[in-house]
Amino acid sequence: MLAAAPPVIDPSDPVAVVALKRQLQFAYLKIQLLEERLRLERIQKYGPASEKLNDAQLQLLEEEPGVSNLEVVVESEREPLPLAAALQPRRIRRKRKSNRRIGRMRDVGVLCGYGRG
Repeated sequence: MLAAAPPVIDPSDPVAVVALKRQLQFAYLKIQLLEERLRLERIQKYGPASEKLNDAQLQLLEEEPGVSNLEVVVESEREPLPLAAALQPRRIRRKRKSNRRIGRMRDVGVLCGYGRG
């Protein structure tokens, strides 16, 4: 279902600005209510031990293909991760190519009489 495009509003119209602020506040409250309902459904799904988990941990459990009650209990006993660290992607370090071949090429050149000597 696609949402209708919002009408173009004159920002200098105080009545329209107040109406938009009310709509925005209502939208925030609705989102908060839906997030809380989702949390309660996940807690009901994973059992009482999941009440200790934060929303990010519950979301991870939801994405797991198969989660046992034992995993939920173990996860609830762990310390929560800092939110910033949990949301940032991990950096992958790439190995640099070594320059070993350059040294070997010089040695071959010296042995064949092309190098320094």
